[in-house]
Amino acid sequence: MSMDLYDEIERRKSCRKFSDEPLSEEQLQEVEVALQGFDLLYPEVTLKHRLATEVKGMFVVRAPHYLIVSGQGKPHELESAGFLFEQLILWFSAQGLGCVWQGGAKSADKDVSGNDLIIIAFGAPKKPPYRQLIEFDRKAIDDITNAPNDPCIQAVHLAPSGMNLQPWYLEQTRNEVLLYKQKISAPQGLLYKLADLDLGIALCHYMLACKHLGKSFSFEGSTDLPAKKGCQPFGVITSEG
Repeated sequence: MSMDLYDEIERRKSCRKFSDEPLSEEQLQEVEVALQGFDLLYPEVTLKHRLATEVKGMFVVRAPHYLIVSGQGKPHELESAGFLFEQLILWFSAQGLGCVWQGGAKSADKDVSGNDLIIIAFGAPKKPPYRQLIEFDRKAIDDITNAPNDPCIQAVHLAPSGMNLQPWYLEQTRNEVLLYKQKISAPQGLLYKLADLDLGIALCHYMLACKHLGKSFSFEGSTDLPAKKGCQPFGVITSEG
């Protein structure tokens, strides 16, 4: 798509207080149009989405709109959802709209919730949905990579994640970047099941940085990576340019 979402990485913040006023039908249609132009992590993975005005569950924020993402119970759906819909999250920011991932929310309609993956709350924010770079609360970048000066990895460093766990490690080699999923210790590791979605979000940020810098981006999921303590292999990123 033509819009460069890279700049939103350094200023977007989660919004938890929304106006009760719903968006117009024209604005909602713009959301659908935007989604058609975003990049896919696995083109063969089919995801669906639907809008709702009510959801239930833990830590649900009150918002005029909820976007519910669902799959078919097949592999790679969570990381595909994170990759695709983080682009929407950043697009919302570019439009001056507020949004937040809702990992603890569930559809209020039990009849269609079987393969739901994640929910995004969105709408007009009560306060500007932006922050300064120094306001990001993240791990030290050296804790997630051996290449802290790489601008693409710096973009990953700002990626949101459930409970702010940032469950990724990027090992830069001469020709590629090996992506690992960090093992989450108990009790969080027993409860949290969306780490793959978080890694999709991280890959989205890496891709957008590549695109901004005029570099190519490709990712291949793989469990055949050198062993790394405290981590599970997730895949290989390659980029050129």
